[in-house]
Amino acid sequence: MIRQLIKWPIRKLFWGVFRNFLTDKQYAQLRYWLELDRFIDLQNPQRFTKKIQYIKLYQRRDLRKKIANRQEVRKYVSEKIGDKFLIPLVGVYETLTPKIWESLPDKFVLKANHGCGMFHIVLNKDEENYAAVHQKTEEWKNFDYGKFGREWAYQGLPRTIIAEELLLDSNQSIPIDYKFYCFNGRVELIHIHFDRFGDPRRNLYDRNFNRIDAKLLFPNYEGEVKRPQNLEEAIKVAEVLASDLNFVRVDLYLLDDQIYFGELTNYPGNGFIPFEPEAMEYKIGSLLKL
Repeated sequence: MIRQLIKWPIRKLFWGVFRNFLTDKQYAQLRYWLELDRFIDLQNPQRFTKKIQYIKLYQRRDLRKKIANRQEVRKYVSEKIGDKFLIPLVGVYETLTPKIWESLPDKFVLKANHGCGMFHIVLNKDEENYAAVHQKTEEWKNFDYGKFGREWAYQGLPRTIIAEELLLDSNQSIPIDYKFYCFNGRVELIHIHFDRFGDPRRNLYDRNFNRIDAKLLFPNYEGEVKRPQNLEEAIKVAEVLASDLNFVRVDLYLLDDQIYFGELTNYPGNGFIPFEPEAMEYKIGSLLKL
């Protein structure tokens, strides 16, 4: 209780102005303590989230910046596995003008090029308000995503707006996310995200699709989960895309007749969302060789 009372004013100061004056290392150390109640040993990190902090600070390869760029990563994927795995691109725009809006299809997805979580799904353009969507995309462009979370790979990326075709599954719903954690080019963990825009649930599986008794941020999904028929192909795709890095998370959509690339994630949860229980943090962390 006393510790939380001490943290409260520090947290207010941190998210107010103080974080802007910290180095990347100081930012990572203080935020980790505020959110996970632990200090980071950057000389010998063992937990998975601590190793992600290490990668952010000390493994700043150009490739990580390339795959964080939503435009450039399409080229990377095309070179590695071919265009057939890419979600069809509608266009890339400096700004969403009325003329561009009129040219867009009835269904599509808008994404910011320079960060995560900045997207807008359009199921029916006639039911959308152009002015509101335009304002949202301008807010994305004005948001320095890389600086906010000190995620080096996103810093300095072009702040363009990308439109892609909208993927829907056989039930005409947004497809489930399959996230493959790859260590030295090998899938060791699969994270499935259910009902992302409703009542989110997450399950964890090993590469053989055995359920793991652990969780990540959200509660587990307790309904029936069938092994995807194209899981083996998806694992091969993920491992090819991950082959040049010691760690990356490969996000894919597994539809009945096609696998589509979602994104390559350098820093899941920005390294501030731990696996539970504690033992899982160390088990997954032991797979990441720095």
